[in-house]
Amino acid sequence: MNRKFRAALASAAALLAVSATAGPASAAEMQPMSKHTGTAGCFNWSWADGWDSTTVYFHNTCKTTHVIEITWNHDLEYDASIPPGYKSSHNGLGSMTHIYDRGACGAYC
Repeated sequence: MNRKFRAALASAAALLAVSATAGPASAAEMQPMSKHTGTAGCFNWSWADGWDSTTVYFHNTCKTTHVIEITWNHDLEYDASIPPGYKSSHNGLGSMTHIYDRGACGAYC
């Protein structure tokens, strides 16, 4: 073999060795996002862990309008009057901290 061919072969082998070891930074990055589900009063809810924001999906299962309160760890809060049977979602920065059913909203809806 000539000298240039050997050098090219060595470079290709080195490149393959580096690319084979250059996988994901950690096994945690390869894990599927965790899905969380639950109930808070009249609301069924779900959300999955996100990188920098989290979307909460919710459904009012009661026959009356109720107020939902969702709180994220960056002091963001979402309050809304949700009609009976209504399904919706809301996105906030960071991860979830609380989901509350504040009860039937009565006259102030």
